Amino acid sequence: MKNQISISYGFLIALAGSALMISLIALDLLGPKAISLNNDLIGGTVLFLMIYLFLLFGIFLVLKKKKDAADGELSLKSAFLNGSIVSLSTAVFSVLFTILFYEIVYPHYVDELIAALKEKMVSENISPDKIEEKLLERREYYQTGTQSAYSFIGNLITGFSFTLLLSLFLRTKKAQV
Repeated sequence: MKNQISISYGFLIALAGSALMISLIALDLLGPKAISLNNDLIGGTVLFLMIYLFLLFGIFLVLKKKKDAADGELSLKSAFLNGSIVSLSTAVFSVLFTILFYEIVYPHYVDELIAALKEKMVSENISPDKIEEKLLERREYYQTGTQSAYSFIGNLITGFSFTLLLSLFLRTKKAQV
């Protein structure tokens, strides 16, 4: 299959992002315990930055491999096509891994997050009305469908942006088409 490398890298990027999220939960930098320890901002920032670094690095490696396989030649069209396949496959696999995480690996994740958030807000003497408003907002945000959509759209848009930039930098003069 011609695009197998690009699809495989998309799978690996999405898998790395999911493994990082699970690791951050285990280290109490994400999840219910992180909220009570005030570590959730750190963990969320690390996750956000690293997922996009994985994507950038993965697209770069695929384009480099394609260029090396073509004796140092890489057209803008070929670079953009291969980077786009990596981006799209990362987006699709990230949705699958998100669903797997929220529905099978840790099905009580949202409920535990909401409970931790409620406990924290109560301890901060926030009014009950404001607490309920915030918890409803957070429950919607953390739902599987919402997280899957954000994962898909975020990876796709960021991946296409990285692809465009990397395609412009890695293309060769001889292979301008």
